[in-house]
Amino acid sequence: MNKKYLELTKLIRSKQNDHEILKCLSNYHENDIADMLTVMTPKERKRIYTLLEPQKIAEIFAYLDEPQIYFAELSVKDAAKVVSLMDSDDAVDVLETLDDKKKYEIVENLDKAAIKDVKMLLSYDDDEIGSCMTTNYICIPKGLSVRQAMSELVRQAGTNDNIYVLDESLKFAGAIDLKDLIIAREHDVLDDIIVHSYPSVTDHEKIDECMEKIMDYSEDSIPVLSQDGHMLGVITSEDIVEMVDNEMGEDYAKLAGLTAEEDLKETTAQSMKKRLPWLLVLLALGMVVSSVVGLFEQVVSQLTLIMCFQSLILDMAGNVGTQSLAVTIRVLMDESLTGKQKVELVFKEMRIAFSNGAIL
Repeated sequence: MNKKYLELTKLIRSKQNDHEILKCLSNYHENDIADMLTVMTPKERKRIYTLLEPQKIAEIFAYLDEPQIYFAELSVKDAAKVVSLMDSDDAVDVLETLDDKKKYEIVENLDKAAIKDVKMLLSYDDDEIGSCMTTNYICIPKGLSVRQAMSELVRQAGTNDNIYVLDESLKFAGAIDLKDLIIAREHDVLDDIIVHSYPSVTDHEKIDECMEKIMDYSEDSIPVLSQDGHMLGVITSEDIVEMVDNEMGEDYAKLAGLTAEEDLKETTAQSMKKRLPWLLVLLALGMVVSSVVGLFEQVVSQLTLIMCFQSLILDMAGNVGTQSLAVTIRVLMDESLTGKQKVELVFKEMRIAFSNGAIL
């Protein structure tokens, strides 16, 4: 957590005038203000809510880790107004943290456009790319002049660096880089600066299957299309970072024998369900090892000094396993590896383990 929020909290508490508080808040990023809210009292937060515009509150709430706490401090109408002004993907993330009653009340008070976007995003499975997209983007119809395109850009007042072009049937036709449109002359042909082969993904693609393709293009946003080519939304660079983080967390969890990344808030029973299958497998393998040790029972009874080395050998096995784990984690980050290369990695690790074991 950035320490700027402490400085901001101190400044806000020292200000008595509403105008001074607003001026102070305008000099800080929304993330800093969100951190500040977490250390303020409910009474102090409610004062801040009354001073800020709903759009500003929406931007701040998008950075909160536990937004349900702060939405409880707003009236249902104010909460619905804030959710309506959020990016659609952030709005869905927030709604999923609320209890069913509060969620229903807020959804009932959303404007029509927000309800449509939220319902569409909620219709996708969590592992589909459509569940991560935002419906806030700039699109212009094909065939406009440069002057008309600039006017449309100003009218939509978007913040994306890429502007998407739709054809007569409202299907995706390409993209325009913002700087290319800005430097274009009034009489230039708009079609000349449209990138018709711009990368895109479809809404039902699996995240883990298309994530690497999205990262390869290094664009600020990638359009998400329906199966028939209609534009539904965009995946932003922020969404991509979040997806990569989630996928790496899941891969690391699987290496530890967990079916999914563990949540600190989940119940004991849920955590046990994730961990028990792997532990049962290890128990079975441990029994096999124990039976092998049992074959040497007579040797151990005659030469008990050998038992002193058992823990030493087991510790060395753990050290070797830790090394292999570290290498495997690094390899998993490279999504370009084929199945054959992964199998070769397993056999390579086995060869290294046996060779080091023999030397030791």
